[in-house]
Amino acid sequence: MAKVFDSIRVEWQLISDFVANRQVRQYRIRTSAESGSVTKQTLTYVEILYNPSTFYTQFTKPLRLLPRYILAILPLILMMLIPFRPGFAQSCDASTGTITRSHFRSETAETTFYHSVYTPPCYDNSTVTYPVVYLMHGSSDDDGQWARLGIQAALDTGIANGTLPPMIVVMPFGEWLANKNQFEAVSWENVFLKELMPLVESQYRIDARRESRAIGGISRGGFWAYEIAFRHPDLFSAVGGHSAFFAEGQAPPDYDPLKLANNAADLDTLRIELDHGNADYAAPGVDLMHQRLDQRGIQHDFTIYPEGQHNNAHWQLHVAEYLDFYSADWKTAASPTPPPIVFATNTPNVPAATLAPTMPTAVPTSTVAPVTTATESWSLFLPVVAFPSLQISTTLDQLGDLRNGQADSKLTLDETTAQALKSLGVNVAPSTMIVADDALQNTLWRDRTLYSLLAFDRLSTHYRVLHINGQHPLDMDLQTYPFAFHTDHPNYEPQKLTRLLMSGVTALTRLTRKELDEKGVDWAASGIQDFVSHADFFHTSNEVSFSPDCPKSVTNQLGEFCSREAHFDLLTKLGLDIVELTGNHNNDFGTDNYLKTLQWYQDHGIYTIGGGANLDAARQPLLLDHHDNKIAMLACNWIGPYYAIAKEASPGAAFCDWDWLRVVIPQLKAENNIVVVTVQYQEYEDYKPTDKQVSDFQGLADLGADVVIGTQAHKPQTFDFYGARTGQESFIHYGLGNLFFDQPFWGNSRFFMDELYIYQGHLLNVDLFTGIIDDLARPRPMTPDEQVNFFAFMFNTQGSFQ
Repeated sequence: MAKVFDSIRVEWQLISDFVANRQVRQYRIRTSAESGSVTKQTLTYVEILYNPSTFYTQFTKPLRLLPRYILAILPLILMMLIPFRPGFAQSCDASTGTITRSHFRSETAETTFYHSVYTPPCYDNSTVTYPVVYLMHGSSDDDGQWARLGIQAALDTGIANGTLPPMIVVMPFGEWLANKNQFEAVSWENVFLKELMPLVESQYRIDARRESRAIGGISRGGFWAYEIAFRHPDLFSAVGGHSAFFAEGQAPPDYDPLKLANNAADLDTLRIELDHGNADYAAPGVDLMHQRLDQRGIQHDFTIYPEGQHNNAHWQLHVAEYLDFYSADWKTAASPTPPPIVFATNTPNVPAATLAPTMPTAVPTSTVAPVTTATESWSLFLPVVAFPSLQISTTLDQLGDLRNGQADSKLTLDETTAQALKSLGVNVAPSTMIVADDALQNTLWRDRTLYSLLAFDRLSTHYRVLHINGQHPLDMDLQTYPFAFHTDHPNYEPQKLTRLLMSGVTALTRLTRKELDEKGVDWAASGIQDFVSHADFFHTSNEVSFSPDCPKSVTNQLGEFCSREAHFDLLTKLGLDIVELTGNHNNDFGTDNYLKTLQWYQDHGIYTIGGGANLDAARQPLLLDHHDNKIAMLACNWIGPYYAIAKEASPGAAFCDWDWLRVVIPQLKAENNIVVVTVQYQEYEDYKPTDKQVSDFQGLADLGADVVIGTQAHKPQTFDFYGARTGQESFIHYGLGNLFFDQPFWGNSRFFMDELYIYQGHLLNVDLFTGIIDDLARPRPMTPDEQVNFFAFMFNTQGSFQ
């Protein structure tokens, strides 16, 4: 009788699917292979589009067989007439579960790890134990990814209607370690198995038997789920990989899931699931895993969805299906799967990743020839306010009135400045507030409506220079400036100044690429071209390589982003001097296009940092010797993904390895005046940095970095003046925002550019350019009203300098 039911089950299900949907796009069939008296079930997924002949041959077979099996079918039909009753009744009236976030300090990795845990409704009102699913996040995400995909709603709905059993779901945050291709003692596997899993299973009522434990993950998390489950099938009954990122050679053989699929023992004891969308760039690796499991005869579920890319928008549609797989053996009843939970994101998703281990290397020597400029020297006094003041500009007329002795109740001078101006013949109004030199900074910071005049060489990063009629005083004709004097002892000598302009994300792809096609690079450059021309060195982090095939797919494509070769002219039109290559997407269209783009930079005299043709080249600092200012620039990628990271013989970004950084930054500081470190950190859709980001950026400053800037941010982030352990004060900007990218949202279309004024070997001042991206591809300066509102939001609302 069992064989009779097995023989007709598939055909009957296909009829049901066809009648319900009219067009069967995807379904599961079971093919039986006899082995003695045991029937092995191999799951295969097929896609059939309805046509009459298909319907006749595939769906009428069970009807033709009906007389033979009528006695077997009749009891089944009678059972179906009995009203369904969910098998997972709860012991209280609660209808929603709870997600709780906790953390622990890992002795293995010397890092604090967070994890979120879902407990089902009625958890606090019962004493029963529950099965558990461990779900890993994707690269550049955290323990909140699954919650943002709607997992709580899917669980609550499924448990309430009986399609899912009550369960506990643990969602760990792997921090930096889960993105690192590291498999020895300090590894994500060891932290997970030896610290996190024992901890949560001691704190929650978890049924810790193998048959009640499952593991899975998205993208990079899918890699880890397979790596852990294939190495420890005695601990888990099921493993799932949703767009899991597998690649040949991404891990040593004993840890590589693709290698383990060939030879690991006891894989046939696992229920195994694989899936990807038909437009997923991780598909080749998933398909290869399917092939290897199939070759070994390992049973597994394999799904290719008719639609779907490697992003949250795809995964959120299938959360309920994922949960259905993990809990299949824990059910006592079944009913239709609830509809998916809708979720949207406006940020680009980064492919799954592993990172190559890095080792310290010697600091190379490469010097940029000094640039000559005008040499006329001045005794120069500039209008300044506290750095977080909302004041942005003054006028020549107002300064002229001050020069002629007119009083201004908002002007505050320190004693040194007042005496110097009087000695130069300036009639300082008697009512002008005069304070001690060491009191000026606190005075301006307490009352941010005040302003002062300071000698050029007495500026500091705690002050911001007011612009005059919309431009920096140094960019105007100083012959017409009221507080510029020719003296025997000038405080401003242009030949001793270096201006380094730092900008954030450049990504000439997607809709930005379309706008450039339609409107041209001249239009795109026109909004900021005049401003950037004043800098001695203009920097941006270009995250996307140029490809002759763009936007068509290429055979070695790893990601979604590419730029047209014709749009390279935008970089040269802006006079780009330094391109940072720490971004996530430079290898998206393959290493050949990366290397070709790298050569284009070199051919056009554009210096590169943070990336290169191999690991050693990617780690090279850029050493600028300009106007006797020795500046070292270093850049690295903190988060991956795996294929974006340089290796010994392949191109990519330098990974931010602390062992390397602890060697190279102090050495750079010992040999240079100023060290600037830029970082592709984990992207957060927030204006404030996370505690971990603050700690890491301050750690770079403690090693000797004078300036630390985040170039990863798609939204601008806040600032910090940090007293480093070296005794110096470092300027930290956690995120600049987008310079060129197609994110039209309020925060994502606003950005900073930081212009560093380095004078006689010191970081003298930082000027803030504030801009808005119009039409997805044309950055331009903010209007005065826009700038005041933006400053108020960043400085006050976001709490940087309250």
